[in-house]
This record gives sequence, C-alpha cells and structure tokens, in this order.
Amino acid sequence: MSHALDERRSEVLKTLIQLHVATGEPVGSESLSRVLSRRLSPATLRNIMADLERLGLLDHPHTSAGRIPTDEGYRTYVDSLMTQRPLAASEASAIDVALRGADGSPTQAFENVSQLLSRLTQNVGFVLLPDLERTRLHRIDFLPLSGPRALAVLVSRNGVVTNKVIDLGQEIPAHELTACANYLNAHFPGKPLSNIRAELLKRMHEEKSLYDTLLQRVIALGERVFTDGPADSGDVIVGGAAHMFDRVELKDLDRMKSLFKTFEEKNRLVRLLNGCLSGDGLQIVIGHENPEPAMHDLSLVAASSTVGGEDGWAVGVLGTTRMEYARAVALVDHVARAMRRLAEENER
Repeated sequence: MSHALDERRSEVLKTLIQLHVATGEPVGSESLSRVLSRRLSPATLRNIMADLERLGLLDHPHTSAGRIPTDEGYRTYVDSLMTQRPLAASEASAIDVALRGADGSPTQAFENVSQLLSRLTQNVGFVLLPDLERTRLHRIDFLPLSGPRALAVLVSRNGVVTNKVIDLGQEIPAHELTACANYLNAHFPGKPLSNIRAELLKRMHEEKSLYDTLLQRVIALGERVFTDGPADSGDVIVGGAAHMFDRVELKDLDRMKSLFKTFEEKNRLVRLLNGCLSGDGLQIVIGHENPEPAMHDLSLVAASSTVGGEDGWAVGVLGTTRMEYARAVALVDHVARAMRRLAEENER
C-alpha cells in the first residue's frame, strides 16, 4: 500500500532508496545529509527517518545505525516517487537485434533477450511462454520412435517449437502418422490447441465415413497431444541466474540453494511466475506482495501480453527487492512492445 507523504519525507525516502539500491548497505543520516547537500541536518534527517520507520516504510537493522527500505517503502517509491527513465537508443537497438535472433529462430531470440535483460539489470531475465493449451497451431509433424511411441513436433504461430513424446498405445505406421499430421495441418492452422480436440470430436460425428479410418487415428493422437502435460521444451527461458550470487542480501547459503533449485525446476518456476502475474500489461510485484512464499525475498517487474494472437506470454526481470525499478520498467516495457511488433510483422 502506498503512503501519501509530504515533500520533505518524500525526498528523504526517495534519496534513501536510491542510496541503498546503489550500495546495498543501510543508509545513515550523515550519508543522506551529504547527498542532499546539507540542506537538512543529520538530526532533522534522523527524525524524518524515524517517522518513516513508524509508517512501516523503513526498517532499522539491529547491527546498524542506518535504515533500509521495507517492501511498503519500495511500493510507495514505485507508485509515487520513481522517476521514469527513457531507454537509451543503444539499448533499444540491442534489444531489437537480440529479438531477431542469431539464427532466426524464436527460441534463440528469447534466449538472447533473457540474457540481455539480465546483463542490463544485473538480475535474472526471463521470457515466459504460453502453456501448451494456449498455443496456436502453425504446423505439426509426427515422427515414429521405437515401440508404440511417436514424437510430436508442434510449431506455434509465433515459431516456437515444442517437442512432446506421446504413447500411441499401439504401433502406427509412419505413413499413417504423416496422414494424420497432414489432416491437422490442413484443417486447424491458427487454432488454439485447447480447441482442436473438441473440434475433432465434433467432426467425428459429422464425418462418419471417415470415423473408422483417418479421423479415428487423428482423434486418438489428438487426445495425447492437445491436452496440457509435460513437454520436452521448457515453458520459461531464464538468463543470468548467476547474478544472484552478487547480491549481498542473499548470502545465506540455504536461501541461495533454494533459489537456484527453483530456477532449475522450470515447471515450478512457471507456476510461481504465473501465480504472481495477473492480466495484461506491466506489473511490479514487490517482496511479500508475491503470493508465493518462495518469492517473498524477490521482486518481479514483468509485462504480460498477447503475442501473435496467443495470450499467456510474459517477459520480465526477477531479482531482490533492492532493484533499480525505473531501469527494469523501461527495459521490460520496450522488450514487450518489440515482441508484439515482431509477431505482427511475421503475420503480414
């Protein structure tokens, strides 16, 4: 919850947060007085800092005479005091180049962007892809594997490739798998995968002459492919997790181990990110505002959006609450806009 502050308290809170973000250390009245060009004496600043602490905006670590911002302090800063920064032209250009990908593939582009966001913010950059049910089909192929299995290779409208091993129940000849893929590619381009299975069942009743042959195979495969489940490719692309080692706030070894385990378990990370994000647009979630206890030490700056007709996309930065929020907002907002623009270009 943001607090309405008078001009002096606002200036002190803003300056203290900027100093703490820059140094990682508790901020004392002497440091504040120097930055404010001695316009306020250390004694006056101590009184203002005590007021801000009573409001729940600052905390007073036992081992230091200085103060650090609380989650509420950061929230007030982000909502009322933060100065928006225009993105440097060189950084905007670097993002646009990264999104086009070294090899032209969307997956490579998203890896480039997550790494670039991480490097520019010194936090963790990520691109969250839609779950399988929200993906819109561009093309599908079935490749036979040993035993009664096949590899379903799905390409979305945005060019993202998802591989999924499916159990066929019985061996199906390669030419029949190809025929099934051709049927799906001919009848369902651009359709969300969640809708395809229902449409197949509807067609089963309408096209009875095909029921005992091709459509029966297609429906059987559809039941295994077009329902969400584990896929061979991840649903989130993460860059720069190693930056967390540099954060003085996370020197606790057990906390670091838990955090890196979360980054390694992509399915869990996807659930955590989805739990923190709601709706479209730019979102800033700070510390204990996160509904997930595993993320109470972290802040999230993310933009959720629809890209190329697929909702469930998000791009963002994940780091400790001691984050340069204005910079993260400018970078994430530009990446989200660039992703939507690129998807629109690819559809033309």
